[in-house]
Amino acid sequence: MNVMQQECRYLLLVASAVMNQKKTPVLSNSLMSWRNLYQVAEANQVANLIYLGILGFGSDIEKQAKTLFYESYQRELKNIPVYRSAEEVLRWQLERHRIYFMILEGSTLRDLYPQGELRKMDRIRIWIPKGELHRIDTMMRSMDYELHENREDDGILYYKIPGVYVAFYEKLRFVAGRLEKYFDSPLRMFSKVKGYRYLRSFDEEEAYLYMAGRAANEYALGRATIRTVLDFWLYVKRHEEELDWSYINRVLKKKRIQTFSRHFMKLGDIWFGNEVCNDMEIYSAMELYIFSRGEQGRQMSEKILPLIQDVADFYQRDRESEWQNKEKELLFPKREYMETLFPVLKKFPWLYFPCCIIRIRRMRVSRKKQLDEKKSKEDVRME
Repeated sequence: MNVMQQECRYLLLVASAVMNQKKTPVLSNSLMSWRNLYQVAEANQVANLIYLGILGFGSDIEKQAKTLFYESYQRELKNIPVYRSAEEVLRWQLERHRIYFMILEGSTLRDLYPQGELRKMDRIRIWIPKGELHRIDTMMRSMDYELHENREDDGILYYKIPGVYVAFYEKLRFVAGRLEKYFDSPLRMFSKVKGYRYLRSFDEEEAYLYMAGRAANEYALGRATIRTVLDFWLYVKRHEEELDWSYINRVLKKKRIQTFSRHFMKLGDIWFGNEVCNDMEIYSAMELYIFSRGEQGRQMSEKILPLIQDVADFYQRDRESEWQNKEKELLFPKREYMETLFPVLKKFPWLYFPCCIIRIRRMRVSRKKQLDEKKSKEDVRME
């Protein structure tokens, strides 16, 4: 076992101890450095969680490395009210603008963990109907969000100080193309959330299928992490007795991810449930595949998830082109929307492009004004 694998194995040991509220064994007589261990933990999105497992180590851990783990934990602790507030405002704004929406990933993920700060929150993911991006852009900019480049997927990403990221999706995309068809129904057809008019949600079986699809995406693309497995495992443990497994397995089989989801869950049982399995060849290969970001253990992984072979096709969707098209839609919205801002277009449609230029200039002036106001407030605070 190389040093990298040792580091990952030890992280799993610590994460399991935290999740099961047990004492963490002290690392000793090893080639591993705590700084390297922190970097691996960050890459696997669990550095904040690992901090609780090493609290009582004292001199057994490098001071600088312990500080890094502590800062990661503190960031998530501070992020809880920030993201909660951002999500509440987004719900209110989307309802006010009468836009159907579904929060795919948000505060409910934190609720799966024993303590909210144990789950690193990198962004809120929101599903919206097609054709609403121009209204979303206006809404987000009015709340001081800025358009941010998204290199992870095809969502439109926004950022706001002090560190809130929100991604909007017009379509749920999966490496398993058949799963895309399953979620291709109009958003308004999904279950309405009590107390809201436009907010929708998955039922428990749909949520499981979504999470299984997301996990398959991350795994096939070589981006699955310890947190990916932990999210999935915790969701199943929370809802296991309530789920209609006959329906779920029927759908998963048709979508070609039944075998993968079963093994992925079993991997979570081994990592965090301390289960023992007689046939460890599969799970050792899965572990190696995750730790190496898809470079090793590939042959066995392709048997578990044949869709790995389709990854090249998945990437052939020209994401740069998609981004440019969506950015173009934000800058040059549909005529119907522009007519609400410039009624003159109803009579003189040829003025569409000049009106778009005026709108873009207004947006820039508004943004500059907001930045100037922020700077002015900061200067007052400094004084």
